[in-house]
Parts: sequence; structure tokens; C-alpha cells
Amino acid sequence: MRRRTVGLVVTGVVALGFAFAAPDAMAQGRYKKDGNKCEWDAKDSGPNQCTPQVKGRFKKDGNTCRWDANDNGADQCRPAGGRWKKDGNTCNWAANDNGPDQCDPRAPK
Repeated sequence: MRRRTVGLVVTGVVALGFAFAAPDAMAQGRYKKDGNKCEWDAKDSGPNQCTPQVKGRFKKDGNTCRWDANDNGADQCRPAGGRWKKDGNTCNWAANDNGPDQCDPRAPK
């Protein structure tokens, strides 16, 4: 009886391990190089081909357009004011500044 119990416990632990590993194995999406841009492709899988200057995207939230640093994909909007500014080796959004962008947040690092 003891061997059967140990076997069931080991089988249960292995099964739980596969259950927790399965979502990661099926996760899709990666950054892919597209010319001089680093774009998110939600329908692809594998290692990232690049890393964008700035991760995230502008998202429409009711009547506002806000930056979501934890989301991937194409921008849903762009605020009426502001621009991307180069600050040393980084590219930052300056909401209170206007004019042409000084850098491209989708350019690979």
C-alpha cells in the first residue's frame, strides 16, 4: 500500500508541474525586427528578435489616451500634445513638450 501511495503522490506532483508549465509553453507573442523598427507580433512565438527603446504603448481609455508600460502591441491612440524626446541614451515621452519627435520608441536598442 505504501508504494502505491508514493506513486500516486509522485504522479500528482508531475501532473501539477505540467499543468503549471503548459501556459508558458503556449504563450505567444514576441518582438520582431521590421526594418528599422522593433514591433510586437502577438501571433508569433519564439525568442525576441529585438528589444524596443521603450516597452509599452498608448491605449485609449474612455476619452483619454494614456501610456501603458506593461502592454504590448500597436498604439491605439496618441495624445494631442507631447513628443518623444532623446535624453542621453533613452527615449522618453514628454507630455508638456511639442514639436517633432526626437527619437523613435520602436527603434531597437
